[in-house]
Amino acid sequence: MFDLNCDLGEEIGNDNKILPWITSCNIACGGHFGNRNTITKTISLAKKYNVRVGAHPSYYDHNNFGRISAYTNKKEFQNSIRTQLDLFQEVANELNARWNHIKAHGALYNEMAKDLNLAMEYLEVIKEYRNVSIVYLPSGSGKIIDLFKSNNYSVWKEGFADRRYENDYSLLDRSLKGSVFSNFSEIKNQILEFFKGEVTTITGDKILLEIDTVCLHGDTLNADHYVKKLHAMIIKKSGNGK
Repeated sequence: MFDLNCDLGEEIGNDNKILPWITSCNIACGGHFGNRNTITKTISLAKKYNVRVGAHPSYYDHNNFGRISAYTNKKEFQNSIRTQLDLFQEVANELNARWNHIKAHGALYNEMAKDLNLAMEYLEVIKEYRNVSIVYLPSGSGKIIDLFKSNNYSVWKEGFADRRYENDYSLLDRSLKGSVFSNFSEIKNQILEFFKGEVTTITGDKILLEIDTVCLHGDTLNADHYVKKLHAMIIKKSGNGK
């Protein structure tokens, strides 16, 4: 486990407090949030702190922050993803920033883990961006991980520091009590389990979970305080040097 990432560029107001403590960030590029100005601001800050930048496309759904299913049809879906990635690429090029990875957001991220057809439609679009070879995918989503690997992508299997897991490796729905951790002791315990290659689910069962990168959501309450402690646990422990 060498990477600590955060979803940024969402105008939460804490990006400048989080960036010094992470190694990569996923930047909203217009689907659930974001525009040219917010992308420019976030990439510029990331460059200042030597943080890897990635695109964070979503279903186009500002009203629900991309957190509910908003699929219409293949053409509209793919055009939306393409529009977001085009904008991200334009800004990254303008700022001479290296585009490190792509990570889907919210409902799209979760649904792809269970829907091979949706993942294929997503893959067809991102293959157009040949300078990007890394994708972040949820750990435990075996078929989707295999799909991307078979298309020559480097897959960074992701675990979530601040979210409770179901037995099928999915995240407990945000509408349910306890789905988002409310104190650092819960986060710390989950990270310690990640180091052992496992996680305790909502039912109390332990499931195996191989992690390459850990995500802390930027809109989690007190995220700017938690991230410093996570940095000490993950980055210093792994000897990443940041």
